[in-house]
Amino acid sequence: MEPALIGALGGILGTLATVGLALRQTREARRQSLLARELNAEDLLTRYREPLAAAAFDLQSRCWNIVKNNFFGKFDRKHDRFPEAQMTTLFRFAQYFGWAEILRREIQFLSFPEEQDTKDVAKLLSAVAARLALSEPDETLMIWVDEQRAIGERMIVEGQTGLRCMGYAAFCDAYAECFRGLFKRVIDDLDTPPAKTRLREVQNLLCELVGQLDKKGLRYAPEQLGHA
Repeated sequence: MEPALIGALGGILGTLATVGLALRQTREARRQSLLARELNAEDLLTRYREPLAAAAFDLQSRCWNIVKNNFFGKFDRKHDRFPEAQMTTLFRFAQYFGWAEILRREIQFLSFPEEQDTKDVAKLLSAVAARLALSEPDETLMIWVDEQRAIGERMIVEGQTGLRCMGYAAFCDAYAECFRGLFKRVIDDLDTPPAKTRLREVQNLLCELVGQLDKKGLRYAPEQLGHA
């Protein structure tokens, strides 16, 4: 074989080897990047798992009391505790929207993580949001997704260790200026019988979410998560 041809073949083989190495390095870099996103997503979920579970549990508990325990029948508009019954219910919605928004805001920058646990939580969060936003002619208490996010955004405050939700006292102080307009339709619907259909299904989804966040039942026993 001619030396020139041997040299040319050697160059081609060298080029192919270089291209193959580059492709392997690219695939490995992508794999490492995906793994890093998954680990970061799981770390975020771990960080916010407890406060989100607590907010979801508190809201489902109030939904259960409204649907099954006649909460607004006991504390109706003639009762002197009705304003507190109404305000604490609004706070539980706002607190849940706040933690859901914090988690959504943090995870959205991770380019759609693939870890199954994170995907399952995200799916349930979306299901709750969709059920509250569903427009049905015979149901009240519709809160559009944009309104849910707006309420959640206004609940978020900067803490020493990162983002968190304001507490009940701060919510009451800020209500007139920051939340009254967003809750103006909800206020009239909370204690109406047609709202119970939506609240029942939301409560069931929230129970699933709490169970997903606390799979081992270390904080919330299964008997605490009865469906309405």
